[in-house]
Amino acid sequence: MRQGLSKVVAWLAGVLAVVAIIAYFRPENFAQTIAAVGLQGLAAWLALTLAARWLLVETTVMPLGVLGFAMKRADVFWVGWIRTLANFVLPMSGIAAYARVVRDRAGISWSELAALAAPQLVLALAALGVVGLGATACNAETLQGSSILFGILYLAVLVLAVVIATGAPWFVGLLPGALADRVARTTSALRKLATHPNLVVQVIVLHTAAIVLRGGRIWVLFAAAGFALDWRELLLVIAIAESTMLVNATPGGLGIREALVLGGSALVGVPAPVAASVALVDRLFVIVTTALLSAPAFAYLRRPRG
Repeated sequence: MRQGLSKVVAWLAGVLAVVAIIAYFRPENFAQTIAAVGLQGLAAWLALTLAARWLLVETTVMPLGVLGFAMKRADVFWVGWIRTLANFVLPMSGIAAYARVVRDRAGISWSELAALAAPQLVLALAALGVVGLGATACNAETLQGSSILFGILYLAVLVLAVVIATGAPWFVGLLPGALADRVARTTSALRKLATHPNLVVQVIVLHTAAIVLRGGRIWVLFAAAGFALDWRELLLVIAIAESTMLVNATPGGLGIREALVLGGSALVGVPAPVAASVALVDRLFVIVTTALLSAPAFAYLRRPRG
């Protein structure tokens, strides 16, 4: 009961955060940004979104294969949209839906599936650390004194991911019992993945590429709004926006991602109303795309397997 209530509260918090952004920043350019994107811009946004999704498909299929389980890439791709839709409707329910389909299609046990989930987060954090450090280094002049703080933050993220991956005894010993056991299981799962040459590195590269592609769609929207960010500025906005995973307290980072896009955009000189419009348009496109693709996803996954 308490867990269910906390999920509803998280969903409401995300909605209220979006409402607050709209009320405070009053993104007058919202409708104009949508119109300016046009069919060509929408096609580019959609292509980048689908490409990022397909890379994430590989981050599931490849580790499953190493553990001895086979799952079609199309299955993983389509169930990903159902997961996103479910999270929009009921916070965190998408994870349960995703796990159920993967377990059914791959024949993996719940314990093995749970052991696989935590390493994915660790490797995604490592990718965020790499992108964040790169963005900080490329924008040191823009960030000035803040570059030290950003550097420390993303270095800490990367180091934490490496420490968990290697299962450093001194680190595990500092943790409470339950958390220490969870970290130990994560480390054990990562070591299994590491038995396959370069798999861990490949998964980190895939996560990094997916982050960059999601950032590319933000660039498309900023360009439509009349602000063509250069690659260094874009990299900084991407890193900050993707830091949603560090404070993922709402479904899909609702409200949090939008706020971080605003913060990153402010650092590179984009007016807040324009940044708010871009962040909200991106969210709208994600919701609409998810709604449109969920119907074929359900149809695909319900058809007899052969």
